[in-house]
Amino acid sequence: ASYESTVRTNSTTATWDLSDRLSGFGGLSYDSFHASGTINFLRGAAPFTNLTLLDQTVDRVWQGGIRAVPVKRVTLEFSGNYVRVTGLGQIQGEAPLYGPVKFPFAAGSLSYELPRVGRFTVQLQRAYYAEQIVPGNNFSSNIVLIALKRSF
Repeated sequence: ASYESTVRTNSTTATWDLSDRLSGFGGLSYDSFHASGTINFLRGAAPFTNLTLLDQTVDRVWQGGIRAVPVKRVTLEFSGNYVRVTGLGQIQGEAPLYGPVKFPFAAGSLSYELPRVGRFTVQLQRAYYAEQIVPGNNFSSNIVLIALKRSF
């Protein structure tokens, strides 16, 4: 009964090429969801009626990156994003089901083109996830990637 729901979303990304050797991008994405109403649980030993339900989230994703070729055969790249979610999922009288979350991720790489061998790349990635209400889900990671790419 008396249920209302609103959804909004927006996104923008800008890219640029300053020269053959330098380019980048940046952007922002925004989503929001809000739902509220009263609910009735009619089954069970004691029926519960007219409980307030609230479900709201606001997601923001900031992203950016740069690519540079400082000298012939060498490429430097960096990109990352930061996700921030705020809001709650809650039924009156109970603890929230979820709440604010942070999730940043970044990757940086250095590549060198070896003549007749291929492109040698070393990349470092870093990420973590932090949940405010249920911290048992939190994690972080560091990844080192070493690759040799060869085209035939």
